Amino acid sequence: MLPQARNTTLAYLGIAALLLVLTVILPASGVWERRGLPVVHEVIREARVVEVTPGEDIPTPGGVIRQQRVIVEVEGERFAVDRTYQAASADAFEVKVGETVLLGAAEGEQGTVYQLRDRARRIPVWTLTLAFALLVVIVGGTRGAMSLVGLASSVIVIARFIVPAIMSGWDPLLVCIFGALVIMATTLTLGHGVERKTAVALGATFGCLVLTGLLAVGAVGFAHLSGMATDDASTLQVLLGPGIIDARGLLLGSMILGAVGVLDDVTTTQASAIAELHEANPSLSRQELFRRGMNVGRDHIAATTNTLLLAYAGTALPLILILAAQQQPTGILVSFDALATEVVRTVVGSIGIVAAVPVTTALAAAVAGGARARAR
Repeated sequence: MLPQARNTTLAYLGIAALLLVLTVILPASGVWERRGLPVVHEVIREARVVEVTPGEDIPTPGGVIRQQRVIVEVEGERFAVDRTYQAASADAFEVKVGETVLLGAAEGEQGTVYQLRDRARRIPVWTLTLAFALLVVIVGGTRGAMSLVGLASSVIVIARFIVPAIMSGWDPLLVCIFGALVIMATTLTLGHGVERKTAVALGATFGCLVLTGLLAVGAVGFAHLSGMATDDASTLQVLLGPGIIDARGLLLGSMILGAVGVLDDVTTTQASAIAELHEANPSLSRQELFRRGMNVGRDHIAATTNTLLLAYAGTALPLILILAAQQQPTGILVSFDALATEVVRTVVGSIGIVAAVPVTTALAAAVAGGARARAR
């Protein structure tokens, strides 16, 4: 076997072994015992709507209260569900005959209580996911297929390592940093192969992740962020109980995971740019490679920082509108925990991305320069 092929095989085997330990062996050993989880007595199944009988609409100052009886069918058995909900509220949804919904069945003091929890979206979600996967394979070919494998491994690491480790009481920041490194090692190797530029990108990503983590710790403390700015964070504390998960640590971990995907793009692009420059002109010195690489990197900085801002703004758009509706000065609005959290999240991630450009460029130039010196 050729050395390159042997190294590639060893790298893939190492990744497979690491993923096996993190996502199969450790969870199966019970090392991550989820604490504080509520006992769930509700069973949720998909059901088909066979009949909808409208009831009386009751106007109220807060909106229209609607009543209806819905008959649903599950595996040949029919159930009647009496619904009362406020139109246009967050948990309201209209149902029509023939639609598939989620039927919840919970045991109560007076017997089994049935409720319509939501629409069933399994088929649309899987259809869109399959369409995305097919497009990636058609356009990207073998590399595209390998990137999908990397994507699947990222989902597995999050679901089987990051989530259970945090819920068992481990420090969310350390868990997310380690999980992010595993994700990066997997996706970079599978997507770009076992090459020198892959090692450079991975090394730069590691350094920038550590830097971003330190910045996040300092920024969250400096801005006195609580980590409880969102309803999701508050709900998590109610479900698991106070003290099970550190809210600030969870905020710090989310900053790491939010930035790692963009860091992957920046470090890989910069490492590839330096590798191409070196291949096109092997006589370029480390200093010249760094200078020319930074010319490319500055354009990349402008694009990626804007991408991160828009990604966070898109997620927090309802929050921004709520705060804007209060008609307060910007200086006042930015002091609220919820908006300050999003601003700090964006700034910390952007600093990590900006730092990734010179770090990756310097590391790639040093590696390329060392290869040139050895070739003499």
